[in-house]
Amino acid sequence: MDSQSLLTIIALLLSVGSVVVTGLFSVRTQRLSHELDVERDARHAEQSAIKAAERVYEPLAQAAAELQSRIFNLVETGWIGTQKRYASHGDYAVASTAFLFAHYFGWIEARRQAVLSSSGEGGRDLSVQRLIDEVLKTLRRSEDSEGFLFFTAEQRAIGELMLTWETIPETAVRIPHVAGYAAFVKRYRHDDEFRAWFTSIDAGMDLVSTGDVRRLAAIQHALVALIDELDPNRKYTAGYALEPIDVTDAGSSRP
Repeated sequence: MDSQSLLTIIALLLSVGSVVVTGLFSVRTQRLSHELDVERDARHAEQSAIKAAERVYEPLAQAAAELQSRIFNLVETGWIGTQKRYASHGDYAVASTAFLFAHYFGWIEARRQAVLSSSGEGGRDLSVQRLIDEVLKTLRRSEDSEGFLFFTAEQRAIGELMLTWETIPETAVRIPHVAGYAAFVKRYRHDDEFRAWFTSIDAGMDLVSTGDVRRLAAIQHALVALIDELDPNRKYTAGYALEPIDVTDAGSSRP
């Protein structure tokens, strides 16, 4: 074999080797690019879900604060005091308490749907989710009594009944709306099927009339912990006193 032929073979081998190496680097580059795209999409989905959840933090924190405030007042005032306070307002004591539970469930459902629609997954804001789950578990716990007892599916169902969405055509942004007191009480007083979701409120009021406020205290403690996480600087709940109920001194005045 002459030198020219040898050089030709060597050049050919180098060319083939170059193609193989280039191909390997190309495959590796594509793999790395795909992995980076997946990681970027995951980060984007996570941030999207968190931002979607945060959009309802303010109304959710306020709904939780209003509910825990009513619970505190029920414990502080007792059944007789509550009846006297609202004696001239018919069924206001029971109806408004039912509304405050329903309003809270509505904003919980708004948060859940906002997170799901933004990323396809829920529970991204894990610390908030953990405390929401604690409230849910406390409300569904049935060993003490039937008062203020809402099973998981009932909490979700009430939230769905309270929640509607408005889509802004220009931006396609969905805005959650949870029914206010006027709309709620109209259904509560005139729709037997709707009111049936709240029989545990009546049972709970019966429980309060006996002086047993342990369940209310547990619910209020869970709500306060959630509010502390949602609004640690009291940006949304500045007007509310948020001390956990001390069941050993339930009749003391609230600051």
